[in-house]
This record gives sequence, structure tokens and C-alpha cells, in this order.
Amino acid sequence: MDFIQLFNGVIKLAKPVSAEDSYATSLDDQLADLKLDSLDTIMLAMYVGEIYGVEEDIMREMQVTTVADLQAFLDANKTLTPTDVKAELARVK
Repeated sequence: MDFIQLFNGVIKLAKPVSAEDSYATSLDDQLADLKLDSLDTIMLAMYVGEIYGVEEDIMREMQVTTVADLQAFLDANKTLTPTDVKAELARVK
């Protein structure tokens, strides 16, 4: 599954009005550079946590700076392994 595609789909859910301003193009993208405010970041964490089955209290400990860091955090703490971007986005919508 393409993590960048999933990330951008979640951004569209979390920030529906101006999502394209926050789309990632690389795993090396800095989250701080993606124009995410604090609410956007909370919504992003909520959605990806649900997609990967990461407990809420573990998600609160998340300290990531890049999209790759987020992917690594999710992989290290997941209880679910998503396989289809469209299906996962529809499930959390």
C-alpha cells in the first residue's frame, strides 16, 4: 500500500477545505512544512490511529517530524495492517 497516497487521503478528510496545500510528495516531507495546524494534526493522528489500530494513549505519545517518522511510528505500534487505501479511507470517513 502506498503510504503517501493514504497520508494525502487522510489529510483530505482532516482538512477538507484546503487539503491540497498540505499534501505530501515524499516520505522525507517535514510535517511542519505541510501547513497543518494543531487541529489538523489531531485529526490526522485520530484517522491514522484508527486505520492502523493504534491505541489512543499510544497515539498521544507520537513524536514525529517527517511523513516517514509517522509511517515508522504506525508500523511499530499497529494492531491492524491496512492493505487498500480506498477501503481504509471509506472505513474511517
